[in-house]
Amino acid sequence: MGALQLGLPSPVMLPEEWDLLIIDLKDCFFTIPLHPDDAEWFTFSPPPGNHFQQARQSHAFLHQPARMLAKQFDLPLSDAQGIVKACPDC
Repeated sequence: MGALQLGLPSPVMLPEEWDLLIIDLKDCFFTIPLHPDDAEWFTFSPPPGNHFQQARQSHAFLHQPARMLAKQFDLPLSDAQGIVKACPDC
């Protein structure tokens, strides 16, 4: 067995009674360069969120007051109040 990489010592030179562990890190991280014209094919972004629908679902589980819904989901207070009024459990 020769040197694993130029400039590194060979593990054969170590005494036999020493415990030896060799870890190959060469493929641990790699990047593939992309041509700028192909970048749009390999990028993604989440779809824009429907804040009103998210607020309705959040209120259905947590029953927050209207002011909290308006602040958390950036809704007009009238929309948040409508969500609370439409809840059958509140």
